[in-house]
Amino acid sequence: MDLACFHIPHFAAWALAQRWSDATAPGEVAPAIVACAHGRVLATTPALRGTLAVGDPVDRARRMAPGAQFLLRDPSVERALWDHVLFRLYDLTPQVQPVPDPLAACLNPGRRKRSGSGFLYESPATGLWDNGAWAMLQGPDHGRLQNSATDLGACVGVSSARSWSMLAATYAAAGSKSGTHGSITTVPGHMIAPFLRQAPVTLLETLRFDPDLVERLQLFGMRAIHHAIHVTRRQLQAQFGTEGVRLYELLHPAVTEAPVAPFDPCILDTSHDFDWPVFEPGELQPVLHHLLAQLITRLDGRSARHLEIVLHGRSATRRRANRILKEPTARFDVLRTAADTLLHLALTGDPTKSRQVPSGRSVKRLSITFSGLTELPGRQARLFAERTDLLPGLVRAMESRFPGKLTRPVRAHADPFFPEEEYRFEPVA
Repeated sequence: MDLACFHIPHFAAWALAQRWSDATAPGEVAPAIVACAHGRVLATTPALRGTLAVGDPVDRARRMAPGAQFLLRDPSVERALWDHVLFRLYDLTPQVQPVPDPLAACLNPGRRKRSGSGFLYESPATGLWDNGAWAMLQGPDHGRLQNSATDLGACVGVSSARSWSMLAATYAAAGSKSGTHGSITTVPGHMIAPFLRQAPVTLLETLRFDPDLVERLQLFGMRAIHHAIHVTRRQLQAQFGTEGVRLYELLHPAVTEAPVAPFDPCILDTSHDFDWPVFEPGELQPVLHHLLAQLITRLDGRSARHLEIVLHGRSATRRRANRILKEPTARFDVLRTAADTLLHLALTGDPTKSRQVPSGRSVKRLSITFSGLTELPGRQARLFAERTDLLPGLVRAMESRFPGKLTRPVRAHADPFFPEEEYRFEPVA
C-alpha cells in the first residue's frame, strides 16, 4: 500500500503559535512560544527545541528562555485546528485516519503508559497530542502533499506499511533542523533494511516508547533500530515486558494490513463558482456574505471556532487565509467581520510583505470552511423574578433581631497589597 504518515511535532505549541500569528502586526516577528501544563514544558516552537526539553520545569525554562512566551495549552484551539488540518488532508485523499496513539493502528489503542513514565497525561482524551499530531493517509496526491506539509509545518513519512511510514515521519522530524519546512522521507520497499540501519533507536521515544527501553537498548549496543529486528518476541518480552511486545509488533508488521477507512471530516464548508473570473473585492464580498449566512443556518445550534477562506484561481492555484476566533460563535456580525478581514488578507497575499493591495489575480471559485464546531453548554434560566422591594424590610427585621450583627462591605483600597484589605465591613445601621 501507498501509506503516508502526517506528523506535526509539538502540536500544542504549534496551535498556540497559529493563534499568536493572528495578533502579530505585519512585518513583526512572532515570539517563541512554550506550551505548558501542570507546571512543566509540554511543547515548544522550533526556535527553542535546542534549548528546552519536554518535561522541564517551567521556572527553569523561564531562566533558560527569558524572551519566550509561556502559555497554558488550549485544548479547544488544538481540536479546532486539528479538524482544519484533517480537512486539508481529506482534500488530498478520502482515506484519512487520525491516530490518537502513534501505534494505535497496529497495537492495542486502549493501553496507557504507567504514571511516572515521562508523559504528562494519562487520559486518552488529553493524551492525543502529547507527542504531536498524527494522521495516516492512503494513496494521497504526493505533489499536493508536499505543499500541505510545507504550509502546515509537518513532517511526512511515506512507505508501504504503517510501521515504516511512522518511523519515516519521526526520522524526517529528527533530520529537519527547524521541523517546519515540510520534510518528507520516502522509504521504498527495497530500502527498508538500509533505512532501519541508519535510523537511531532514539526515534522510538517519539513513538511513545518508554525512555528506559531506549536507554537499555543503547546499553546493549543496539544503536540502530535494525539491531533489534532480529530479537525474538519472547526475548523482548522477557527483557522489557509489554514494551518489548510493542517493539516487536512495530518491527514486524502484518504482511497484509487493513486499508485506511474513508474519513468523515467534522467541518462545514460551502463554495461558489463564478461564471467568469472576478478580480475586485466588491464582487467577492456580497458572495462571501451570502455563503456565510448559508453556513450559519447549517450550524444547527453549534458554534464555530475556526474560519478559513480559500480563493481558487487559474491553474489550481489557491490563496488561503484563516483565523482562530477568540470564542466559539454563531453570530453573523462577528463572523462577517472576521470573513471580511480574511478576504483582504487572501487578496493581498503575504501580510509580512510591504505590498498591501490586491494582487490582481483572478478568482474562479470562493470557498468558506467552519471547523472546531462545538455545542456551548447551557445556562440555568431564572425561574422566578427578583423582588428587590422586599430587601429593605428584610434588613430592618434582621437588624431588630440581631442588633449590630448585620454588616455590609465597603471598598477601602483600590489597589491593595493583600486581597483581604480591599474591603472592610461596617454595620448596616
